[in-house]
Amino acid sequence: MNAVTAPVPRLMEFPACLLPILHPKRFKIMHGGRGGGKSHTVAEVLLMMGGSLKLRVLCVREVQKSLKESSMQVLRDYIDKLGLGEYYEVLKTEIRHRFNGTTFGFSGLQDHTADSIKSWEGADIVWVEEAHSVTAHSWQILIPTIRKAGSEIWATFNANLETDYVYQRFVKNTDPDAWVCHVNWRDNPWFSREMDTERRKLQALNDDLYQHIWEGKCRSAAGLMFKRKWFKFYDRLPPRLRLYLSSDYAVTDEQDVDGREPDWSEHGVFGLDESGGTYIVDWWSGQVDVDVSLGAFFMLAKKHKPTLAFDEAGVIHRALSPARNRKMRETQTFIGIETLPSAGSKAERALGFAARCAAGSVYLPHTDRPTRLLDQ
Repeated sequence: MNAVTAPVPRLMEFPACLLPILHPKRFKIMHGGRGGGKSHTVAEVLLMMGGSLKLRVLCVREVQKSLKESSMQVLRDYIDKLGLGEYYEVLKTEIRHRFNGTTFGFSGLQDHTADSIKSWEGADIVWVEEAHSVTAHSWQILIPTIRKAGSEIWATFNANLETDYVYQRFVKNTDPDAWVCHVNWRDNPWFSREMDTERRKLQALNDDLYQHIWEGKCRSAAGLMFKRKWFKFYDRLPPRLRLYLSSDYAVTDEQDVDGREPDWSEHGVFGLDESGGTYIVDWWSGQVDVDVSLGAFFMLAKKHKPTLAFDEAGVIHRALSPARNRKMRETQTFIGIETLPSAGSKAERALGFAARCAAGSVYLPHTDRPTRLLDQ
């Protein structure tokens, strides 16, 4: 490329408290709530470093069902924002510098074993995104694998529980090889008016959840629950409800390597009345394999005849679809399936429903069974 015609990259802009990210350190740990600029800063710095040095950068998280769930998009955004399109080529599964050989790869830690991860030994920098969700088992495989001289492990996360491995090791305890920075929205000079509006709304709605999402505090026992006082109860369902069926299928019905309980599969039947009130009509849950979960799905579909069913988009939906479609034909129980993307943390995804609950428009039946919803 002719140096005269090459585009001039824009200057980096990020919160001052994150400036030490530019200095060498084995572990660089950035934690805090939304709007602090953690992921954006990491993307900017890595792209600029990768432009001046040949680096092998790995971007990982515990579970990565597709590249849409990886950090690839934020890197693509900053390639455009910083005017680096002439330097970086975005390929199907990686990002590559056109001239010096820097590469960015993307992977889910859950998909690897101690043997399969050995190919990462030559990495210069590993960026662990949503590090709070990475299991102790994955950390204990990852850290000793990244052994190249001068290699670094960067982690960004919003603390979830005090028992999370990354929080215990780097935040609660002191690691002399780690730089640890707590950064929140107030540290970000570019925090937008739109985000501040959302922040204030949640603060007024649920301070426990606010402290977790925006202030980066570990979730309290109270913050893990919806407030019982928000809910209303019914003895009889109103007429002319529009019924919907929503499902969340477990990834596995077996105990994981850390000894944690297997996942739960859940099916809920919800009704909407003419004024927008939401009624919890029926519920099923179980720590079972997929065949049993599908059987429960069709049991509820036959019983309630919902207008539509909802699934989370992604790998599990694609894997289930053939068996579910076959079961529809066998049982002559047909129902439309709408997939919804999964974006943000579980707490963030619950905000819309939490707002409806706080407004007093969610109704539970007067039975003991559905009240376990309040304790999850």
